[in-house]
Amino acid sequence: MTASTPNGAMAYLIGSVLTSWISLESFVNNMLLDYAALPSNTFSIHETGFLQEKQIQFNKSGSHAGTFSISANSEFRRIEDKVLFLIAKFGDGKIDKGSPLWQKFERVKKKRNLLTHYRKTNDIEITTQDSKEAIELTKELVEFLSGKIWRKPVNW
Repeated sequence: MTASTPNGAMAYLIGSVLTSWISLESFVNNMLLDYAALPSNTFSIHETGFLQEKQIQFNKSGSHAGTFSISANSEFRRIEDKVLFLIAKFGDGKIDKGSPLWQKFERVKKKRNLLTHYRKTNDIEITTQDSKEAIELTKELVEFLSGKIWRKPVNW
């Protein structure tokens, strides 16, 4: 941590960045779970595994030999992969990684990763602007996903 942010404020700034990220992940994960709850024949086996965050296994023996099935083993995905999947499958398939929204996503993700995977060798600068950006990103990405996928605005 650096000295440019008063110590009393640092806990709140860190909390706001982390809470914003957690809120965003929760929203995206719940969208995936909603789709995963649809009838089993709605998606391919690979899409179902992705939605459920489970590994896909190739069956080598038994009555299902030569087919794929969903394993009991978890396979966690990055949030950016989940967002890309949701847009590709249920939205219009387009997300511009050069857009201001995606660039904001990358900046906030970088701050979140620095906080979550802290190393003593790294000074972390968390400012009021970082906090505002994390909160704005969460709101903007929720609105973006809601508009693209559900075709509905969010009523805050």
